[in-house]
Amino acid sequence: MREVEFLPEHIRQRRARHRRLRRQGYLLAACMAAMGVLTYVNAARIGQARGELAALDERAVAVNSQIQIIDVLERQMADLLIKKRIDDELGSRTDCTAVLAELCRITPPNVSLVSLEMSAVEVPVKEDAGSASSIHRSSRARGAAGGQKPLRAVRRLRLVLTGLAPTDVDVANFIGQLSASWLFEEVNMGYARNVGFRDRTAREFQASCHLAR
Repeated sequence: MREVEFLPEHIRQRRARHRRLRRQGYLLAACMAAMGVLTYVNAARIGQARGELAALDERAVAVNSQIQIIDVLERQMADLLIKKRIDDELGSRTDCTAVLAELCRITPPNVSLVSLEMSAVEVPVKEDAGSASSIHRSSRARGAAGGQKPLRAVRRLRLVLTGLAPTDVDVANFIGQLSASWLFEEVNMGYARNVGFRDRTAREFQASCHLAR
């Protein structure tokens, strides 16, 4: 059966309008609730993104500091490689001015140095028995050479001096001063002979030594 409405038309329209307004209100409330949930989720995501950004900033600062440390280490490594090459080529990093200053200090007034020659030479030395590699090499060498320690060559700066002195006593005094110096090692006498110097007889001598490492 069809339901018959006995209410006036304006009342039915008002009720329909009220129902429509309620539906719109429910829809608006649902939209506001959804927007609230979305805002909360977005706020949480923004907070997480800010935390990740702060962590990335800290990592960037740490990486920059490590890069600076790497630059310093690379410069130090370059300096060490230069020093190693000097050691490999010359065997010493002694300043030539320090050598000249020390020679001026120890040379007696009546001795004159007429030439100075400096060169890098290879000097055989015994292996250090404390290292593992030297122990391995030593064990092999003992089987082949009857227990003698093997020798290895190191580069040293060799200094050859030629000078003039009045007598052998003055030459011996200079050699003693040379041997007592902290800068010179393994001092050896080459020769000493009579030569003419300004219508007089003088002793020409030659000595060699190694510079301290």
